[in-house]
Formats: sequence, structure tokens, C-alpha cells
Amino acid sequence: MPKEDLTVEKMAEEVNKNIESLKSSISEKADLSTLEDKFTELGTKFDTLAEEYAGKEDMTKQQGQLDEISTQLKQLAEFQSGKGKSMSAQVIEQLKSDEFKASMKAARGIGQGASIQVKAADIDTDDINSGTIETQTDVGVASAPWRPSPIWDRLNKGIVGQGRDSISWWEETNRTDSAEMVTENAAPSAGSAKTWTKQSMDIKMIKDYTKVSKSALEDFEYINSEIQDLIQNGIPRLREAQVLSGSDATVYLKGIDEYAKTFAKPANFDAVTNPNNGDVLAAALLQVMNGNTSDTAKKGYNPNTILINPGDNVNMKLLKETTYAYLRHPLLSQDGKMFDGVEIITTLDLTAGTFIIGDFSRAKAYIKRAMNIAFHYENEDDVLNDLVLVLASQRIAGVKVTAPEAYAFVTGTFTAGKAAIVA
Repeated sequence: MPKEDLTVEKMAEEVNKNIESLKSSISEKADLSTLEDKFTELGTKFDTLAEEYAGKEDMTKQQGQLDEISTQLKQLAEFQSGKGKSMSAQVIEQLKSDEFKASMKAARGIGQGASIQVKAADIDTDDINSGTIETQTDVGVASAPWRPSPIWDRLNKGIVGQGRDSISWWEETNRTDSAEMVTENAAPSAGSAKTWTKQSMDIKMIKDYTKVSKSALEDFEYINSEIQDLIQNGIPRLREAQVLSGSDATVYLKGIDEYAKTFAKPANFDAVTNPNNGDVLAAALLQVMNGNTSDTAKKGYNPNTILINPGDNVNMKLLKETTYAYLRHPLLSQDGKMFDGVEIITTLDLTAGTFIIGDFSRAKAYIKRAMNIAFHYENEDDVLNDLVLVLASQRIAGVKVTAPEAYAFVTGTFTAGKAAIVA
């Protein structure tokens, strides 16, 4: 390449760099006089370059950029003139004025020679976010915590296998015990016998769904987690309510409350004077340990869980005597988490004033399919409305408690319980 062509190439490169630099300075709203000086200098270089390039290259692109910069400078001039002068510019202007110099000369260094009046510059939000003041959004969404599921957690779990739509079992429904003492070589008068009955539970379905715009899922990272939080907690909350008190009617599960025996004062429990909630729990524990008292050949169960409302648990800890001194039931642990060695589980799903005591190893929940969450993009007219259907489901056969093992659970109210055991 000839030397002269190399020089022209360097000039073109420098002009292009100066154009980009001037554009950047304009976007940052630099001082107008400085920008105008740079623009004048750039125009001179461009004219020289255009003469050198005459007949060789098309300079239309660079000329268009210069015209655009000229327009932007005019707009910036109008903008900055409307804002007023900055404080520093006002100070410098007054220091250079003849009026200031005359005042200082007249004072001759004695007293106040001159004063400078500075007006506050106008604040224009056009300098920030293109004129829009935006708020900073904190990460996440504030929401109340979900309740835990202590009842579901206490149950044994079983799986309904592939190709099965129900769970069945055999349980003893009748028995005669005819063992007797006889003389040697004599025949007993009657034999013993048992009757078994086959029971079954069909699989039930729990479902939940919500809809959200596809745009929201794409634009907001937290939306996906919030949707899954809603779905993943909604089904467990309903499931907890069902395993506690489901009625077993039509589509509903059968809950522990439906199996449990109603509290009644055990025959081997001595009535007490002025009974409290702790006394009722002690009597209910004994009822579980007695089991089915009509079957004298069988023993009862070992309770491992006391379910009560959190308020009842607190009230037991704050019991006072007539002189307002605090009392603590002798069977209640110091931290209030155990009663006669049996764990106390509190749940807001249980109504205040009620209780369930039992051996929860005797209850088993059968699951056909664990909870599944699916995103569907073609449902009804959702695709036209840019909506996504989020569907969650779980197949569950409910809680199995056999007829004999129903005596492992006792339920009642503290009010009725105290009336039943009072001396």
C-alpha cells in the first residue's frame, strides 16, 4: 500500500474513533462547550479526509453520523440551558466579573469585600433512568409459613403395586376361646374358632392446579418457585386434614379420628377430685393400654403419641392453684414435650380442647403414586392466552387401621373427659 494511502487510512480510523467518543460523551451529557469544541475539531478532520478520499470511497455513513451528532448537540444545548448553570460555573463567573473585582478593591482587605450569590441548580430526572425514578425490589415474596404435617409423618407408609387399584387385608372379626381344664383322657366340650373378614380400600386422588402466564415464568425467576411452593404445600395440607378426620365418604379418605374409640373412664382408673387436662390424658393413656376390655385374653397397646392443640399444651404448663402459684402435673416433663414418657405432638389441625392418643405404629398409609407436578402448555384456550397450567396430583389409598387395632387410638374432649373422671 502506498505511503499516502496508509496516511489516509490512519486519518479515517481516527475520525471513526472520534465519532464514537463524541457519541459516548453526548450520552453522558458532558459539558456543552467542550462537546462543541470536539465537534468543530472533528468536522475539520472529516473535511480533510473527504478531500483525500474524493473519488475513492463513499463518506455518506460518516456524514450521516456527523449530522446526527449535530442534532443531538442542539437538543443538549436546549436541555442544559433549561437546567440553569451549575454552582461551580456561577462562582467562577462572578469571580471574573467587574462588579466583584470593584467590590474587593474598594474594601482594601477590611471587612467583607464582596459576596457571591449562588442559586441552586435545577434538578432534572432526565439525567437518571431516562427521566424515570425506579424502586429497587427485594428478592422473593413474603408469605406466612405453611403448617407442618406431624400426623402424616407419624404414620407407617406402604406402596400399592403396579396394576393394583386398591389395597386389601384380612382381619379377625370373631373368635371363640374354648380352652378348658378336663380330666385326663376326657374330650373338651367345645372347640375354639376364628372368623376372618377381608377388608379393602380403593385408591383416591388428590389434585390441585393453578395457571400462570408463560411471560411471567420467563420474566420473573421467583414465579416458578412460588407456584411450586403453592402446589407442593397445598396437597400435603389437604392430605394432613384427611388422615386426621377424613369421613371415608365417596372421594374422601378415612382418618384416624374415624377409627379411634371415644374416651370413656377406664374401670381400673380411680376418679379424681377437681380433675384437670393432665388427669384426662392419664386416663386416656390407660384406656389405650387396656385395649378391648371385652376380650379378656388380649392385652392392649403401648401409646407413643399424644396429639393436642398448641393452646392446650401451653395451658397445661401454666396451670395455677388457688393461691396463684404455678402447678405442674407430675406426669408432664419439665419442657412440656412428654407426658408419662409419651411424646406430645401439637398441631393446629386439631381443634382446641380435643385430643387423640394412640400407638401410631398400628396405622399405615398406602400410596399408589407420590406427588407429581406437571406443566401443561396446551389446555383449553390457554395457548391463545399465553397461560401455563401447573397440575399436581397424588394417588393415595388412605389410612389402614384394622378393627382390632382401632382400640390403639382414643379421642375425646377435655371437657367431657373431666366430667367422666371426676370423683
